[in-house]
Amino acid sequence: MKYYVSERRFDEIDSVTARAKARDDAEAIVRENGYMPIVFDVPDRSSYGYLRKIWWQFRIIPVWKKYLKQVTRGDELFLQFPFREHSIFLPGVIKKTHKRGVKVVLLVHDLDVFRNLKSDDRNFFDKVKCKFEVKALKYASRVILHNEKMIKAGKDMGLEEVRLKNLKLFDYLVADDKGDTAKRGLDLPLVIAGNLSKNKAGYVYDLPKGLKFNLYGPRYEGRNDNEIKAVGSFPPEELPFKIEGSFGIVWDGSSSKTCEGIHGKYLKINNPHKTSLYLASGLPVIIWKEAALADLILENGCGFAVDSLDEIKGRLAMLSASDYEKMRENACKLGAKLKEGYFLKSVLKE
Repeated sequence: MKYYVSERRFDEIDSVTARAKARDDAEAIVRENGYMPIVFDVPDRSSYGYLRKIWWQFRIIPVWKKYLKQVTRGDELFLQFPFREHSIFLPGVIKKTHKRGVKVVLLVHDLDVFRNLKSDDRNFFDKVKCKFEVKALKYASRVILHNEKMIKAGKDMGLEEVRLKNLKLFDYLVADDKGDTAKRGLDLPLVIAGNLSKNKAGYVYDLPKGLKFNLYGPRYEGRNDNEIKAVGSFPPEELPFKIEGSFGIVWDGSSSKTCEGIHGKYLKINNPHKTSLYLASGLPVIIWKEAALADLILENGCGFAVDSLDEIKGRLAMLSASDYEKMRENACKLGAKLKEGYFLKSVLKE
């Protein structure tokens, strides 16, 4: 038998950004491929006090053990990592499950150990969390990572290459494909989607002059004028039919000059889910040259790469309408695969 764990916890931000979308899509894909659900509810611990959070580290383990009893030798267990209900003791649960003869498959979404891989200013709690994340990865039978650069990072920290699989891109399922109804065109504004807070996406508050942008997402606190339009937030399944523009921007960090800081440098090994959103929306992509996904975008002819957002104006001036249309067609081809769950289906068959 094949099983997957479904941890049910949604908050307000999840409802209007793509954070829950990637997990929901993965569940839908494995379910379609014959995996049976193991469902349990987990609380939102953000309001817990310090002592209660420590108490819950212990309390959640019997819950996991109870639900995983039905998984036996020869079965396969699909888990999405990190767990919504994280505990420093969960790697031990994975280890024991693996020892029982269960094939444990981890799909990695986002890990502090990769984000902070070369950071020297990690605090004690970050270091502890990273240590246990590595243990969880080492105990799994198979670990699905974002791309080849993340696989290299995994090997560098001691993970066995034979267990590591390349997802290539996160899928972006669109259940009700209404067609390409939103406006696309070289003369339309550039698109930025995601968490628009100053802490997460400081570059949004430092955008180059002389370009127009449509912003989609929560927590924007900047100007709203003839160059920058804050459109607002939409549920992730509606976004492909709401986004209007020319190119989707894949960038992060505090500066528009280069991707810097923890969030910016993370692009070197990370597959941002917004990339999949843009492609599923039929939008070609403008991406940082050093981003892990830059090669894929260029190889598929569905966008271009820059060192700085300041380069965009000049690059756009060099594009003809036919150049843009070809990029858009290629984006739609790749997007069609994402909307069908092609990439996770493919790696599960390996």
